[in-house]
Order: sequence, then C-alpha cells, then structure tokens
Amino acid sequence: MAYDYALETERNFPAIFLTAPDNTRKTLPADLKPACIIVPVYNGFTVTQTCLRQLKKFKPASVRLILVNDASTDRRIHSLLFLYQKLIPDTVIIQHQRNQGFPATANTGLKARYKNEDVLLLNSDTIVSERFFQKLQLTAYITSDIGTVTPLSNSATIFSYPEINISTPVPTVKKCAELDQLAEKIWQSEVPEVPTAHGFCMYIKAECLQETGLFRYDAFAQGYGEENDFSRRAAALGWRHVACPGVYVGHAEGQSFSSVKKDLIRHNLKILNAMHPGYDELVQSWLRCDPLLPFRRMMDIALFSKNSLFSQSVLLVTHDRAGGLSKHIGERAKHYLVHNIHPFSLKPITSESGVPLWKLEDIPNNDYRNLILPRSAKALNALLRKIKCSKIEIHSYIGHGIKKIYELTSLDIPYDVFIHDYSWFCPRITLTTPSAHYCGEPGLTCCQACFNSSSQGDTTGDTTRIKILKQYTHKILKNAQKNYAPSKDAGERICRQLNIKPSIRPWEKISGNETLTFTPRTKGKNRHVGIMGAIGPEKGYYQLLHLAQLAATINAPVHFILVGYSCNDQELLATGKVTITGPYQEYEITELTNKHCIDWFFLPSVWPETWSYVLTQIWTAMRPVIAYDIGAQAERIRKTHNGTVVPLHTRPLQLLIVLHNPSLWATQQSLPSPGENTLPPLRS
Repeated sequence: MAYDYALETERNFPAIFLTAPDNTRKTLPADLKPACIIVPVYNGFTVTQTCLRQLKKFKPASVRLILVNDASTDRRIHSLLFLYQKLIPDTVIIQHQRNQGFPATANTGLKARYKNEDVLLLNSDTIVSERFFQKLQLTAYITSDIGTVTPLSNSATIFSYPEINISTPVPTVKKCAELDQLAEKIWQSEVPEVPTAHGFCMYIKAECLQETGLFRYDAFAQGYGEENDFSRRAAALGWRHVACPGVYVGHAEGQSFSSVKKDLIRHNLKILNAMHPGYDELVQSWLRCDPLLPFRRMMDIALFSKNSLFSQSVLLVTHDRAGGLSKHIGERAKHYLVHNIHPFSLKPITSESGVPLWKLEDIPNNDYRNLILPRSAKALNALLRKIKCSKIEIHSYIGHGIKKIYELTSLDIPYDVFIHDYSWFCPRITLTTPSAHYCGEPGLTCCQACFNSSSQGDTTGDTTRIKILKQYTHKILKNAQKNYAPSKDAGERICRQLNIKPSIRPWEKISGNETLTFTPRTKGKNRHVGIMGAIGPEKGYYQLLHLAQLAATINAPVHFILVGYSCNDQELLATGKVTITGPYQEYEITELTNKHCIDWFFLPSVWPETWSYVLTQIWTAMRPVIAYDIGAQAERIRKTHNGTVVPLHTRPLQLLIVLHNPSLWATQQSLPSPGENTLPPLRS
C-alpha cells in the first residue's frame, strides 16, 4: 500500500518531510558508520528477557551489543545477561556497583562505544522486530544533517500509535511484528522532522554524538528529559531529529522507577524548560501540525482493511453535540452490524490551531483513531473508497456547515437523510424565538430577522442566510434515495417548509406497553410530578421555574422531581418546590421514579419535538405523561393514550391545577377559568 498524501488536500498545516531517493531502502550509503546497540538494564526481568530474545533474532551480526546493568536488585538479571552474552556474539556486559539512574547508565554505554561508532540506545522493556535496525540506520543516512532517528511505538509520547501522546498496553511480540511489517509496507521513506528524539529507542549518528556530548545525568538524575535536552543541544549545532514511520517498536514502559515516574517527569520538565526556554511551545507548535498524522491514518486504514470482517462500510454523518441523536446513531450502527456492514460516524472537529476538520470514528470500538482529514469532499471521497463505503446516512449538518454537507451529496455514493430537528430550515434548530417560545413558523422575512437578532441562543453555527439554507436543503433532500422523519408531525412540517415529503419511520419500536392512567392519590398528600432530562429554555426550563415559584407562593401540594438537571439548578432549588437528582443512566430511571414516589411526569418542552426519547424513557417507568399539545410528544401521547396534553399557552395556575389532578382534566378536556381554583386549600 502506497503512502497516500492525496488526503492532505486543502490542509492548512503541512508537515515537513525529508524524502529519500528511490533506492534508499535497498542499498546502504557508502559513508555508513559501524554501530552498536546499548541497552541500559535495571530489574524488569520478564521484559528484559523478551527484549534480549528479540535482539538475538534480529540484531545484525555486524552490530555490537553493550548491556549496562545499573545495579539491578533482581539477581536473575545477572544470570540473564551472562546467558545472552553467550548466545549473542560480540556482546559486552558492564556492571554498575551502585544504582546511578538511566542517564548515567546510558552514558556508561556511550563511553564504551568505539570511535566513530553510531549508537542505538534501546530500553530493556522494548520489543523489536525483523529489520528494525537496518531501517533506522538507513533513515539516519537519508541526509547528512540527520542526528537522531526514533520509531513509532505504543508508548512513546509524540511517536505513539494508535494515538499521539497516549500510552496503550504493549502488544504481544507477534502483534508488534505485524504492526512493524504493516508500517514498513506503507512507508515510502518519508521522514517527518520532530522537535526531539525519544530515548526508548533512539538511533544517534556518531558525528552528532561527538559534537553534542553525553546525556546530562547531573541535571536529570534518575531519568526523563535527558534525551530532550540532548536533542535541543544537538539542534543548536545544526542536527535534525526525525521519526521513522516504517519501524514499530513495542514499549512496556514503567518497569523501572514506575512509582516515581510522574514526580520525575514534573520535576525534570521544569529543569528542561529552564535550560531551553521555549521548548514547550516548540513541542506544542509541532503537535498542532502533527506531521505524523497522515502516516497514523494510513496505518488505521491498512489495519481496517486487514482486520475488518465486513466487505462494506457505511458513513453516518452526525453532529458534535449531546442529545438523542447519539442514541439513534448507535441504533443505526447496530442495524448495519447485524447486516455485516461496518459503521463509521463522521463528526466535525476543530484542531487546536482552529482548522476545521472531519473525524471518522468506527462504531462501536473506536479502534481507528486517526481518520482525521480536512473538510474536503475530495479528501473524504478518497478515504471512503479505501474503507469501501457503500452508503451515507446524513443525520445532521450542524457543525459541518450546510455547504459542506451539500458537497458530500455530489459523491458517487448513495445517501439517505434522517430528520432529527428543524435545523434544515430553522437555524435556531427548534422553531423557538430568542425568548424560548414556539415561533409559529412565520414567513421568511420574520425568520431571517429572528436569526439576525442579537440574542440568538443555541444555533447551528452556520451563518448561511435562511433562503440559501432552504435551497441547499431542498437539493439535498431531493437527491437523496430516501428521507425519513420519525413522526407525522415532523414530516408535515418538513413538507410544508421544503416541499419534500419524507417517509415516516419512528425511531423506536414501542410494543407491549399497557395503557397508563392517572390514578387517584390520597387526599392531603403532595403530588410528586416528575420532570426528566436536561432542561434548558426550549425544553421548558422557564415553564418549570414559574410553576415551582407559583407552587411555593400559594403553598400548593405539588412538588417537582427533576430526574436530570437544568440550565440553572440553583434557581429551581431556591423555590423549595424542586428536587434535582442530577445526571442519570437510562437503567436508573425506574429506580429513581420509585425512590422519589413520582406519581406522573410532565414534559414541559415548548418546541415541536420530532420524536422525544425522553418520553419513551418515562414510559419505561410505567408512568403517564402530561405534555403540551405540540409536536411528536403530543402525537405519541394521543396515539398511545399514555397521558394527556394541554394547550401550549396554558397559564401557570391552570397548569398547576392540571398537574395536581390530571385525571379530571383527562376526562373533561377543559381547563378551569382563570379565576377558578380547584387546588386543595392552602396549608397553614
């Protein structure tokens, strides 16, 4: 598989690459120096044994091996080193009489090298594979000013794969070999420049070492930071440091000094920044560019092609926000997995430097973490072909931008559209005004004025004018294979606004529910009315607040239990009429409902929801629901008879009466007059 940089189209932060001649991987340069491998050892018997076993298999015969035992307390280490001295020709053992730490131990080995001998400094907790040394050595000689070379690893900060700066458990010897072979297959001798080498596996050219000097063991004590200091000193002399993406070396890490590692790193980073001002910013600048991302991405694609059990994949385009959409995406992913199709989600992300990007995440395991690319239809198309994508589902344009989603529809891949909200023609998403009331869906002029208002609230983040937005949306829906809405109400609103009639497909299959009724309660006791979810303005926060304040003012026997949280918990709690449980898991709903003796629930959402997963969750607790007569929530309650609905603009006192005695309202279907009070007498 070729190392494909076509995906970097429109990239705003290009990497720095040193490209090797075509024959670099086949022949050794004439000025190649002799070399040795230095392995500092301190305890870690099992990992050291594995390291030496792999070196015995794969160390070139012409390369010397220097083992430096830093006064290991595990007596087995001594026997192990002498055993491999016999098994591996040209092996030298050096023993420290007292423990001196990694930098000093590494220096002992460096002092034992021959003049003009290159060095590979290798941790004793590493796992090397076939041709590892040759590939590192060849990389070092691509240009004359390369001073150090570092491979990829599971745990090596900026050199880590699958995720940069994230340590993952060391793979097995077999898995390390597979990853190394895969990396070599992809690699075309591109060598990204890096700000520092990493001492776990660090090839150092003889001239660079001669000019730069040894590690600063006096400054870095037991270790961590000494190779960074070395790298910056070498860079000041004109030497460059590069990564070799064609080599993967496993790294167990932390076998030595694991209990004090964090303290050592924290302490030594302060020393490092004092010695090299601007070092942190240099590394952060490199991370923002992330020149190794293209290679990690190609590794992910290659691994997917190698490991996937499915011959096809599907792309689920979603947003980067919380809400019910993530649940629906999960259900769609299950559907495709059952049909032997691998699901990926496409989310909008932004780099630390503010560059808009796309990220593909495989569902459900997120094994491939580097499928990140510019928001370019051309770049995405190239990637989708590599993962054999046969279909796209567009669930949201929020975060992506309507124009970018429209561009995706030009790809030669069939797609469906799923309607989850009204962002397709309402940039405020929920058909609500800035004051969080249902807008009534006025004409285009009023809609644009609403969007232009200074108090916009939570919008799509897309500044496209509404007229243009609706034009894009109409084209997207018109060219889709299928358009789906979860409720008749949502479908009618889409048809009315966009002249496209979607198919009605409920997001959930609700079956087996018995009819839920409002049962009478003992006189004189508080009615415990449940509210569920994350309650913001559109979800009825102000309605709930006004009800709670009124209930407190007239001392009404109604108490609200918010199973979830709101946009201002303290204001609700201050009424003395609201109890808040905090965030919950779906499996806790019935338990919380029973624990707080909730009689029934009120769904205060003031926008015409397209489905409402919360309503389904409430019914799993076997409680009826009171909701405003708007949207899918009202449609579903009428269809199932598992609750009742009230007019959207019901006054607080009238609504409080209904919440106290919904069975009366459910049978009469008429509200008391504004002056009529059917609540029980006020308590003393």
